[in-house]
Amino acid sequence: MSKRAAPNKQPRLQVFLDQGVGVAAMLVGECAWVPSARAAAFEWSQEALGSGLSLSPLMMPCRPGLVYAKHDPFSGIHPLFADSIPDGFGLRLMNRALSEAGYDLDEINPLQRLAWVGERGVGALTYKPVIDANKEPLLTTIFDAAVLASRAEEENFTDIPRQAIHAGGSALGARPKFWAAIGPDKTKVILGDQPKVATGFVPSLLKFAPSRGDKNEPFLEAACLDLANKHGVRAAHAQLLAHPSGAALAVERFDRRPTGERIHTQSVAALLGLNFREPSLDYSSLAKLVQKIGGASDGERLYRQLCFNVALSIRDDHTKNFAFCMDSTGQWTLSPAFDLCPSTGFGLSQEHTTSLNGKGKNISRGDLLAYASSLSLSPQVAQEGIDNARAAATEFEAHAVGLGATMKKSKEWAKAFKAIDAHIKPVVASVSSPTKPPAKPKKGNDLAR
Repeated sequence: MSKRAAPNKQPRLQVFLDQGVGVAAMLVGECAWVPSARAAAFEWSQEALGSGLSLSPLMMPCRPGLVYAKHDPFSGIHPLFADSIPDGFGLRLMNRALSEAGYDLDEINPLQRLAWVGERGVGALTYKPVIDANKEPLLTTIFDAAVLASRAEEENFTDIPRQAIHAGGSALGARPKFWAAIGPDKTKVILGDQPKVATGFVPSLLKFAPSRGDKNEPFLEAACLDLANKHGVRAAHAQLLAHPSGAALAVERFDRRPTGERIHTQSVAALLGLNFREPSLDYSSLAKLVQKIGGASDGERLYRQLCFNVALSIRDDHTKNFAFCMDSTGQWTLSPAFDLCPSTGFGLSQEHTTSLNGKGKNISRGDLLAYASSLSLSPQVAQEGIDNARAAATEFEAHAVGLGATMKKSKEWAKAFKAIDAHIKPVVASVSSPTKPPAKPKKGNDLAR
């Protein structure tokens, strides 16, 4: 098939907020591509201006007039829309679909990528007109879904149904994954993002281990999510689905409801206009964001997640791995914790991507307690957050093995957690021997008088 340039050199794109549940979608505004600037211009609709909703409270306040995007860090689109375009695995599938549809990828701009996403993106934002219209979801089994994920990761697209391309082509992250709904028997799955899922099916992100990577990843992440919820961290719920090559992890979506409700969701990267690939954030900035837009309990929730991330070496804590959700009244709250999997860390120095008080590793108990104080948390909550995280770390090995991880890998992480624990355990003051009082001088000794 000969390649064609994307039609309309200066495409216009309408953006909607579609919260589902029988509520009419609200026209958010309209985007136009400005080739000379290699960026988009956006204008809020009158409906959005009068709604009282602030969809991007810090980067894009809802005001009349044109808003021009910068080229960086989101290739010319506004931060509000950045989460809708996938990276890694999803971007490869999107490129495949656009190429098969006859488009020259060198001529495609980000607005046309948003048009390809259409109604399948993260949260409640949708885009029209649509390139390569949405296909009907595909009912299949976890066994066949695993085969499709492996083929897609290897870019062997022969015999991969179009629905699978759509299901994976708007998902975020580097690992092979699909938007899916998981059946109650854990064997049937529906690939795709549906307006309303079938009864008994749970909207999920279906994640597979990399074909040339660590097959333990689904088990390790499942263990962390379980332990987080057990020990005071509000985290996404997940279930393991066995297949012949191992297991997939189905993480329940917090931006969807089985009833069809869609929740407006923004990553911290989008809310602050940050490149998630760079270590550009400190937990102090997250605290300020929580205090500015978050709910009443979000400071404590953030702190408990920080303690857990430190204790279990969850160092891939970049700006796309924190998010906020907005309800129909416009109230923002910190999302459940997600992507909780132990990792060695960023770069050669193996540090947390998000630092704490400028430190990316060797974070101490004192650092955590000082952070709790900055959030005005009580000493009791501050101590409890650390102690709960330490307890989760001690339970990790047995729980991960019980779920299916290898003993070797589980022990490796347990050993790493013990090294971390040396920095965050309570400091016990050493008790020195009492000093003997000086001997009394003997009577009659003139020198002692």
